[in-house]
Amino acid sequence: MENTTSELAPPSTQVKWTLKNPFPLVLETIIIYHMFFVTIFFKMFKVFLPELKKSVKGKVVLITGSGRGLGRELALRFANLGAKVACVDVDNTSNEETVKLIESNVKGAKAKAYTVNVAIVSETTALVKKVEHDLGSVEILINNAAVIVGHTFVGAEDHTISAIININLLGNFWMIRAFLPGMLKRNSGHIVAISSISSLNGEANLSAYTASKCGVNGMMESLREELRDHSHNKIHTTVVIPRLINTSADYMKSINSRLPPLTVESAAKATVQGILTNEVTFTIPRSSYFSNILQKLFPVNISDSIKNIFYVKILLPSQKDENSQPNMTIIKSTTVTT
Repeated sequence: MENTTSELAPPSTQVKWTLKNPFPLVLETIIIYHMFFVTIFFKMFKVFLPELKKSVKGKVVLITGSGRGLGRELALRFANLGAKVACVDVDNTSNEETVKLIESNVKGAKAKAYTVNVAIVSETTALVKKVEHDLGSVEILINNAAVIVGHTFVGAEDHTISAIININLLGNFWMIRAFLPGMLKRNSGHIVAISSISSLNGEANLSAYTASKCGVNGMMESLREELRDHSHNKIHTTVVIPRLINTSADYMKSINSRLPPLTVESAAKATVQGILTNEVTFTIPRSSYFSNILQKLFPVNISDSIKNIFYVKILLPSQKDENSQPNMTIIKSTTVTT
């Protein structure tokens, strides 16, 4: 029997790797240096001028995880701006409530609920035609759906970890892969990912959630670079990195934070503002981005002390409380392959 296994070829000793185009590199570096100061000047100048916002009137905005919390508030705000809102959630009851809230609070609003588990490819693929038939082509896709459950690194069930990654990270992939082809064809659209401050600064007992949000940041950065390779690209990407948000009493009883959490209203307002001005990445509040960078520049003992002062503790629920959490219901109903 012929041996079909092959070894990786060793690095070639004949090819010498050198710095490519050194003289243009020096010129490009000088140009970037000057661009930095020009950009800072105009950024400071813009502080005194109102930011230009794009209109979403008559455009289709799709929001996942719209059944409650930030997703519901975003749906209401975009409906108030005249957008046609596609509300997507795995919980049909709460999602229909969101649509009813929109219809009762926003005169003439057009919104429709779709029951979808974003972790299931067949459901996200089928969603495209349904939304296009009911509302039209999706202009803004907001990937907000996520689950969060506190657990120790070795204590969580394999299925729980897999389901969190599938929903929070792979769900973003499947939704983007479903709707991006239409955006590329029109050369128009906006893809938004709701990440988390934990993606910049991990917390104990939250490893699967943190890993999923770090993955979202990396995925979106890679996607943006891919889109930049397209000539005359007009598809925007935005990553929103909010601090802890008070989305519900059930959620907050598992968290002990020294700083007060953001309200859903303030987080949604900042998110909509960032989307309408085509921001690429921003934290809520804005100061969180710089404080996290500064913290990582300090020696480890100082950085750890800062985290001890401005603590966020994830409290592990009892088995009874964990099983009654809405997030655990979603996790258990999500099929994963191991």
